[in-house]
Amino acid sequence: MKLHEKVALITGASRGIGRAIALAFAKEGANIIVNYSKNDSKAKEVVKLANSFGVKAIMVKADVSNPVQVEEMERIVREKFGKLDIIVNSAGIMMRHPLEEVPYDEWRRVIEVNLSGTFYVMRSFFKLMAESGGGSIINIASVSGFLPTVRSGAYSPSKAGVIMLTKLAAVEWGKYKIRVNAICPGPVETDLLKEEFTEEELRIRRNLIPLGRLGKAEDIAKLALFLASDDSSYITGAAFVIDGGMTPSYYLLTEKFLRSVKTQPD
Repeated sequence: MKLHEKVALITGASRGIGRAIALAFAKEGANIIVNYSKNDSKAKEVVKLANSFGVKAIMVKADVSNPVQVEEMERIVREKFGKLDIIVNSAGIMMRHPLEEVPYDEWRRVIEVNLSGTFYVMRSFFKLMAESGGGSIINIASVSGFLPTVRSGAYSPSKAGVIMLTKLAAVEWGKYKIRVNAICPGPVETDLLKEEFTEEELRIRRNLIPLGRLGKAEDIAKLALFLASDDSSYITGAAFVIDGGMTPSYYLLTEKFLRSVKTQPD
């Protein structure tokens, strides 16, 4: 097993990408900490499924945007496991408004969860990971960190910040044998995406992706498993785009648009 006897913390692990990563890690032998902020029943379900793979799994409720709660989570992990080998910062939120309409408190909330929350977790657990002989930190960013996602308010800026935070930490913490990488998904079929887009909007987005489908949480989990394991032992400071070919498809989309215009009746 790729992660036998490793200890992994996954934030936002009660659903979506975080859940898929937690279960993929458990299947490969990692003991896991399921972090969540709201839904106890979903977190318990992930813990139960993880335990079925024969590993130790616990759940810790903490809002990653609250550094006091994050520090308490570190204390619990240190007490229960005594070490930490892997961190996946998966907790994230999106609130959709054009920039000129973004409420100030909403801007602060998205930045606090997506960017500051990632930093708080990294900073709080740095010492434990360094004491453990190093490890792998995987930050879930987004292609929105490279491409401005219109009407997404603070989301694109927050994810751009996560990518730069990843690179900075990789450079500063390499001497501690801590690798830091980012995963930048395109559209992934999760509750978060379904909450923000209608089914018709999702259908259109599928048609615009070269591979013809939205991503699945399990697609992201497979990449996270690679980055968490020794298979990627010489990779740090990288931001991996996983989007079905969406990001480089500008000219393909332009061609599709031009064809549609030509077929429109006068």
